[in-house]
Amino acid sequence: SVAPHTSLDSTPSHPEAMRASASAAHSVSPGTAALRQLRPRMAASGRTQSIKRTATTIAAPAATTAGNISDGLQLYGSPGSRSPLVNWYLHELGVVFDTKPPGDPTNPHPFGQIPALRDTNADDPENPVELFESGAILQYLADRYGGLDTPALRANAGKWVVWANASLDPCLFIENDRGGVIDSGVRQKTRPKALDRLEAVLATREWLAGDDFGVADVAVGSYLLYVPQFFSDVSFAPWPNISKYMGRCCTRPAYAKAFGQQTAASLAKKCEQYLGITN
Repeated sequence: SVAPHTSLDSTPSHPEAMRASASAAHSVSPGTAALRQLRPRMAASGRTQSIKRTATTIAAPAATTAGNISDGLQLYGSPGSRSPLVNWYLHELGVVFDTKPPGDPTNPHPFGQIPALRDTNADDPENPVELFESGAILQYLADRYGGLDTPALRANAGKWVVWANASLDPCLFIENDRGGVIDSGVRQKTRPKALDRLEAVLATREWLAGDDFGVADVAVGSYLLYVPQFFSDVSFAPWPNISKYMGRCCTRPAYAKAFGQQTAASLAKKCEQYLGITN
């Protein structure tokens, strides 16, 4: 049996995963070396022809400067929860932000949970933008800082962000009646239809909402990569295109910056194992 942990929607989840994530964030040297070895091996293998990074970061909007396009953005979160996926997207965008713990008295989440975000409001400086729920936060950041500033662009990416929360999450994580995650649907005897369909989609593209990596991939990729973090014995081997996609996501520098070099390297190794790649 698997020890339950609280839902990814709320504050800290699996204590061991939380400690591992925190440790990985501070012990970067071994993971950095491992990632350097894994990236070329993934890209070179004929069985993983599409496991490669197509870009190191998302291009910042022309009117702004990456790394200095927000003044006062605050993210409330902790390792082992959903908040690092928001960190990932912020690092991809090059947006400067401050992090605050879940119990900070300024946390704007009405239920005191994480992730939550506060940002400056250019139209009304006296009333900052306040959000909660990872999907809502990602879509806001994509709109304000990621260039998805038209209805069509928002719709193209937003459908995947919503799908990740509404359909992929319940497929990947089995909860008890208290909302604690106790197992993964990936290991069930009946193959999850959502994964089979995603496998087919990824057979024809590297990224979900266009030619380049974007917010849709942060939403979907992070949920997929949470599975081996919490349940190391689960295998995505039946879905090679998803395994390649996970490999492309976790070998991005911004992912390692958000989740820790060792975590990223370990996940990249897992993806190789799913695909039958050996040293």
